[in-house]
Amino acid sequence: MIALAEALGLPFDVKQLDFNALCHLGPRLLGASSISLTAASRAQIFASEPPDLTISAGHRSVPLVQALRRRSGGRLRSIHVGFPRISPANFDLVVTTPQYPIPDHPNLLRIPYALTRAATAAPDPRDETMLEPLPKPRRLLIIGGPTLFWDLDQAALLKTLSQMVAEAADEGGSVLVTTSPRTPAAIEQRVARLLTAADAPTLLAAPGKPPAYPSLLAAADSIRVTADSVSMISDAIWTGKPLALVPVANSTGGRIYTGVADRLRPGLPVYPQDLRFFWRGLSRLGLGDQLSRPPASTDAEMRRVRARARSLLSN
Repeated sequence: MIALAEALGLPFDVKQLDFNALCHLGPRLLGASSISLTAASRAQIFASEPPDLTISAGHRSVPLVQALRRRSGGRLRSIHVGFPRISPANFDLVVTTPQYPIPDHPNLLRIPYALTRAATAAPDPRDETMLEPLPKPRRLLIIGGPTLFWDLDQAALLKTLSQMVAEAADEGGSVLVTTSPRTPAAIEQRVARLLTAADAPTLLAAPGKPPAYPSLLAAADSIRVTADSVSMISDAIWTGKPLALVPVANSTGGRIYTGVADRLRPGLPVYPQDLRFFWRGLSRLGLGDQLSRPPASTDAEMRRVRARARSLLSN
């Protein structure tokens, strides 16, 4: 959302919303209302007139956007990023990636990967003292964690990391690894042990601790990322650096759910998101489990989104 707001080049405010238990009812039941917001958030939002444009994400924000639109008398323009869980007809523009089960609509713009700020954010100068001693080429591994239908493939992950360490030992350079808030502690511990025993310079980073994620992206010469996260993969694509995906494994529940869904609705993404469709799109771009430089133009994608967004404000 902020990446798009910055790309539009107009003044904007960031509103951090807090929700109560009613948010679990979902946007279809809540309609155009603010009852799922905490009192403090409602006071913050309604302290001023509705803006000219909202940029929202996440289904919890959808009822508020509809309420603001009604309050503005239809003047407000709205952009939603991701899967609003209601028809794109309720927004002026929905920008989404291939994993979401959203039917085609004139107000829908599909892009192959997510907009992101992490790869374009300036690295923290304080991280340089930690990263500068690590020799190039710096091989970065980004580790996610379990999702609704997918688990980390521990064997594939550790094999990839072992190969990275071996390359650094034989050919020079170093290995950088960062975990995420979803990374299981057991996997993080195994990764730490492997890095401790490595015959090459290594660094293990964690969320909220230095070096920061943007600094790691900036320092890396190549990036491998577990395939469970659209945002992390998109971050890597936006760097323009050689990239490879580390395969993940279908969870037991995921195998059952996707198997049934594929029989009932063959060829369509499962609800609420189907990473298989995202991976297929990346494959068409030439991205997979082997290092390759993203052929797609992130600037072109941003220009396409920005042009659609700006057209709303000129109407």
